[in-house]
Amino acid sequence: MWGVKLPASTPVVYSVFGIQHPPEKDKDEQELLVQHFTELITGHPRYVETLEQDTPVLTRTWLAYWQSPADFQKWWTSDAVSTFWASLPDDAGIYREILTVPPGLTQHGTNNGDRLSGGLSHLGELESILDKSGYWGCYYDRMADVTKENRFPSPVSTKPTRSPSPLISVRSGRVRLPSLPDNILFVVEGQNHSYISPEEKSHWFEHFDKPVETWIGDLIAAGPEKGILDVRVCYDPSSGMYRAADAELRALNFNRKVQLFYFLDMEAMERIARENAGHVKLRRNFLQDYGPEGVMGQLPPAICMWVEASILKGRDMECEYVGCLEGTGLMGLNWK
Repeated sequence: MWGVKLPASTPVVYSVFGIQHPPEKDKDEQELLVQHFTELITGHPRYVETLEQDTPVLTRTWLAYWQSPADFQKWWTSDAVSTFWASLPDDAGIYREILTVPPGLTQHGTNNGDRLSGGLSHLGELESILDKSGYWGCYYDRMADVTKENRFPSPVSTKPTRSPSPLISVRSGRVRLPSLPDNILFVVEGQNHSYISPEEKSHWFEHFDKPVETWIGDLIAAGPEKGILDVRVCYDPSSGMYRAADAELRALNFNRKVQLFYFLDMEAMERIARENAGHVKLRRNFLQDYGPEGVMGQLPPAICMWVEASILKGRDMECEYVGCLEGTGLMGLNWK
């Protein structure tokens, strides 16, 4: 297993931008918006995942990684970008979630020691984390600022609920969320099957493909009452498809797919992972088969899987939704 060593003194920034394509919205108008934003962001972040999300509404998504807040602000406050954002109409259908993370409150783990994995691997130096892998609690141990005395639990005593009728009508205008609670956990999980061999692909379909799909489906269904605030199942349409399965989660058919999660805190993520019997079995079998003595452990790693987990402070989450469907992202949460 490999992680990434980030510069110790400088926070990194995730920026998540999405442009929605609801059926009633003019398709050409939204495509022009996509083209314009693509031109603005291309070449500026250290790394960017250009993704699509099919459900609950088609959304073009950019998950961008910035080396520092200064790098992001230089782009965000540039004349071209600030003019673009200020001129958006009230029904634009675009959102932004800007997440600033100290290096001691984030981690990146991957089975593949190259740059095929997620964006954090492009912000620092790869390093072995084999001694901090394969056990419950290893994500905590990969974060320098987390201690046994302070595992950054949520200060919220009552979990939020989702809007009762999400994604039906557009909320016109700009919605900027007030300060969110501390210690929300932002998780990026990704899988890349682009280079999988026929032998590994056969083994994957026999032992892992369906359990992975079931696990992601369970996370989608869990909702805020289980501590899962939002789930977005995305894919890179340019990566091609590794299977032709007629699956409910079409995104998983693509070679490169990325899931974005917001959990109430790290404990909420670990709790559902431990309590879900299907996930426990999936995790055990993967560690066994892809370990040094496993049937896949003797082969060069072709499948690439990664997970990034970041503990966020409320003051470091800036979320704005412009003409988005009710219930979009974190705008759809009702906090008591």
